[in-house]
Parts: sequence; structure tokens; C-alpha cells
Amino acid sequence: MSKKLNIRKIKDILLNIITYLSSSLGLIIVLAIFIYVFINGCGSLTWNLLVGDYHIESYTLSYSIELTDTYQYEASPDEYYSSKWGVSFIDSKNTEGNSIVKINYIHPASPFNSMVNSDGTVYSVKAGETIETAVLMGKNSSGEDIYIMPLSKNGAKKMASSFDLGYKIQSMNVITDGGGIRGSIISTLYLILFTLLFVLPIGIGGAIYLGVYAPKNKITDILRTMIDMISGIPSIIFGLVGALIFIPFFNSVSGSSGGSILSGALTMAVMLLPIVIKNTEEAILNIPRSFSDASLALGASQTQTTFKIILPNAIPGILTATLLAIGRIIGESAALIFAIGTAIQDKIIPNQASATLAIHIWSLMSGENPNYATSSAIAIVILVIVLVLNILVKLIGKKLNRFGVK
Repeated sequence: MSKKLNIRKIKDILLNIITYLSSSLGLIIVLAIFIYVFINGCGSLTWNLLVGDYHIESYTLSYSIELTDTYQYEASPDEYYSSKWGVSFIDSKNTEGNSIVKINYIHPASPFNSMVNSDGTVYSVKAGETIETAVLMGKNSSGEDIYIMPLSKNGAKKMASSFDLGYKIQSMNVITDGGGIRGSIISTLYLILFTLLFVLPIGIGGAIYLGVYAPKNKITDILRTMIDMISGIPSIIFGLVGALIFIPFFNSVSGSSGGSILSGALTMAVMLLPIVIKNTEEAILNIPRSFSDASLALGASQTQTTFKIILPNAIPGILTATLLAIGRIIGESAALIFAIGTAIQDKIIPNQASATLAIHIWSLMSGENPNYATSSAIAIVILVIVLVLNILVKLIGKKLNRFGVK
């Protein structure tokens, strides 16, 4: 007897060791991923990345009127001011981490407010834009005209001193700072909103039917089996369904062409129905039967009991299903590549294609030169969004549960 007991203890110890080792290994892998993402992404995670446009706009400008005035401005220690042109420069970095020189301040009377674009229109240079190249006309010590070509790579101080030597701008190439993810963030939020509008009413309604009204028979069992089967279908199959069914449907309705946020939202809604239905039904079934019996005994109908007793107490489970759905929406890429497309946009319209944050990462990593830094920064943004939504859902669930039946 004691021998069997010792063998059992040894087995328990071995099983505990295996459990702790496997759990520790999983934790180490997850922590390593998080550490790698944060180390590589923190340097690229800037405010310009979050609010900036992805596409770069370039303008070729000139100014042929000879300067006669100077413009006074008290520059800060980290900026360099050209009083002749009324513009200050600062050293900065673009979204890829490369050193650039940005325009930090433009005097209200500066010639930079009335530059001539290559198409003949008047263009006002804005603070935050970058001078990529410039060709200025200046004079040497003998009074002869010379070309001055300030370079961004030489820094803001050299840029300001070079502009002070010139009296005309023959050609200047100004670019906006691209590489931002503002459009992808908005696309992701739009996708979350429209997907939840599609999936929650249908999913909650299906869960109410299965958890409250559906009889226990083979048909109900088949329905539950089919719901479980849908949750096991690879996401790329749903992407094909979205491309073959939902894209033509929305194109015929809205008159657009190609994938759109709406077609992607409907594709995600079909994918997420099992999650919403199963979690909501589980929340309904966990409500004590005595709650419903008491309501029915007091004369309430089944419908009144469902919407005034069962659903209020199932809110925490519904919010959990919503949170799981949102997490899946933010992280999905395979299905959305087909249902929405991979075009990264700055102007977001729901009936047009626009990449989400996950697709944005895919686009950055799919080329010949993967952008690990920006991809990691976007991954941090996704993690922060999920964390914030998780906290909000928990707080809302706790708040609303106070009004539920105890």
C-alpha cells in the first residue's frame, strides 16, 4: 500500500513539474514577444506616427521676388531661424527614424506664405513640412550671383545659415511627413463599429432563442453543432466568402468598386457570430432558474422576463463576448485582405477600401525590406487599444451589473 502511495506521489510531483515548466515556458515566450515588440517599436512610436498621413505629398516651389525685408523672431535653443526668410528649422526624425530638417515656425509676413507651386498656384508652406532639396540664388563677395543648395542632411543650423545667404528661391522641393497610421486607426475603429452593429443584434438574438425559447431536440442540437463548426473554419475562407458575396453586394448598393470597410465588417460579423452566440448563451444559462421562475410567478410574460430579468443579468457575459469580438476584429488580417483589400488610405470612407492596423503591419512586412520598427510600433498601438477596451468593458459591466437582479 505504501509503495503504491509513493508511486502516486512521485507521479504527482512529476506532473506538477511538467505543468510548471510548460507554464513557465509559455510565459517566457509571451514576455519575450512583448519585450521585443516594445524595444523595437518604442523608438518609432511618436505623435506624428499616430496622427500623420501615410502618403507623402511633394510640392516644387519657387520665389522670384528679391527680398528686401527681415523678419524678427525669438528662436528657442533647439531651433535655427533665418531672419531673411522668416522661417525656423529644427532637427527631427521621420517615421522611419531617419534624420531630417523640419520647418518649425513661419513668420506671418514670410515669403513662405506665398510661394509659387509648379502648376502656377500659390502655396503656403506649413510648419511641420520638410525641405527635401532647395536651390537658392545668392551673391558672393564680388557681388556675382551664385547657386546655394542647402541640404537636409547637414542639419537645421546649416539650413538656416544657407537660407540667410540667398535672396531668391529658384526651386525648392517641400514634402509632407508620410508614414503615419492615422487612416489605419480610423479604419480599424470604423470596422469595429460596423461589425458590432451587424453581429451583436443577430448574435444576441440567436443566443436568446437557444438559451430561452429553443426546445431540446435534434434540430437545436444540429444548430449548436453548426455554430461550433463555423468557429473552426479558417479565417481565409471567410475572406473568400466576403470577396465573392459581400463585395459585389455592397458595390451594387453603393456604386463603389472593390472591397470596402462595410464588406469587411459583414465578413467579420459572420466570423464572429459563434463567439457572440456561445458566450451570450453561456451567460444566459448561468443565470439561476429561480430568477425566471419568480418573474413568471408574478405574472410577467416570457418576453418581459427575457428583457427585464435575463438580459440585464447576462450583460457581463455579453460584454465579454463583445470584448472577444473586438480583439478578433483588431487582430484579423487574412480574411480582411480579401474582403477589404490592402490599400492604405488617409481619407477614410466606409464604402471604400482602407487597410486596418493589422493589414498595415502586413503591408509593412510583406515587401523586400520589412519595416520592423514601424510594425512593432503599430503592434504596441494595437495592444494599448485592446487594453483600454478591456478596462472600459470591465468598468461598464461592473456599473451595469449594479442594476441587475442580485
